[in-house]
Amino acid sequence: MMMALNGLVVSSLFAQLQVGDPVSIDVTLPACDSVAVVETGDLPLRVLPLTQANSRSATRRAFTFEVALYDTGSYVIPSLGVVPFRNGIPLDTVWSGSRPVEINSTLDDTTTTPRPIKPYAEHPLRFADLLREYWLWLVGVIALAALVFAWRKWMRRAKSGVAIAAPPPLPPADLAVRELIALRDKRYPERGLLKEHYSEFSEVMRRYVEGRYEFPALEMTTYELATEFRRQELPACWREVLLPILRESDLVKFAKEIPTLGSCAAILETGFALIEQTKPTQDTAEASKAA
Repeated sequence: MMMALNGLVVSSLFAQLQVGDPVSIDVTLPACDSVAVVETGDLPLRVLPLTQANSRSATRRAFTFEVALYDTGSYVIPSLGVVPFRNGIPLDTVWSGSRPVEINSTLDDTTTTPRPIKPYAEHPLRFADLLREYWLWLVGVIALAALVFAWRKWMRRAKSGVAIAAPPPLPPADLAVRELIALRDKRYPERGLLKEHYSEFSEVMRRYVEGRYEFPALEMTTYELATEFRRQELPACWREVLLPILRESDLVKFAKEIPTLGSCAAILETGFALIEQTKPTQDTAEASKAA
């Protein structure tokens, strides 16, 4: 059994080792073909793996194996049993002799060597350090103050009863041109959205006709628009040019007709031309204002 000596053995007898260092132990065995070492579990002692030359000793009676301890202190390696085998049959166990050792730590002992205390260093408070540390909070406070200021200004204006004038509406021709440009930029035909392309074109042109001639073209069917376009005061281009496009648009929307990409581009150009041809001239606008 392995046990600490607690000062009973003279320290000069101890082999000075470190944790994990191997300790060689020699025994004399009878003729055998393999060997097994019995390991004790009472102390932090482990038998190191046997080499092939050590585990098979058929021609040599001298046998050496190694052990290692994994805790610091003074110990006596106890007698360990070595079992020789011949033809797979165990022979009488041979016991090794005991051996005193002292295991030292592999780390430096810092408990007896205190480290010097680091002197206190002054760190003056600087505005640059505060700005670097809290700049995000500063930006947030400034943004919040700006919002509060804008809100208070708006509330004062609302309480004063001063109405903010709305921008004047665009003339029907200008509004229709902008909407046709926006429709062209959506590139519906290239994306396969032919129904959407014709539907929005029909809505833009009906809105322009309604604003230009002041009758509810958006709420009328194509058949009703055909009747309305027969009025003598309306240009013939609505009946001869726009009306066929509106009928084609109904076929695309409701009868699932598939137009060509060239037709999709052509109706946009036709829309621009109709607006340019029918928009009020300067004289017409002045006469309308006078009336």
